[in-house]
Amino acid sequence: KIKLRSTLLPTWKLRRVLDHMEAHLAEPFDLDCLAALCGMSRFHFSRSFRTTTGQPPSGWFMQHRVQKASEMLRKTNLSIIEIALGIGYDSPSHFAQVFRRVTGVSPRHYRKL
Repeated sequence: KIKLRSTLLPTWKLRRVLDHMEAHLAEPFDLDCLAALCGMSRFHFSRSFRTTTGQPPSGWFMQHRVQKASEMLRKTNLSIIEIALGIGYDSPSHFAQVFRRVTGVSPRHYRKL
């Protein structure tokens, strides 16, 4: 039990990292930057983040990018390409691939629902 607790990220570190990722969703994922925000090594940060949240930092980041894209698909008339670029994907086909993996449907199909 003590060993598990020592691998959890303290609340303030988790909040700092989540806020940073949320504010930088359109930028490339940067594990070094996140680890530095917490004053930890990449390895220790990744392990602690996963223990605390149940998913790796890159997984959280990707899921939140897709959530933001889902919201944009529902609430705006932006093209799928504009949305992909707006959340940090250079390639609309890569965006569609990731979106489908997370949601189970293509961005175009999601918008029609």
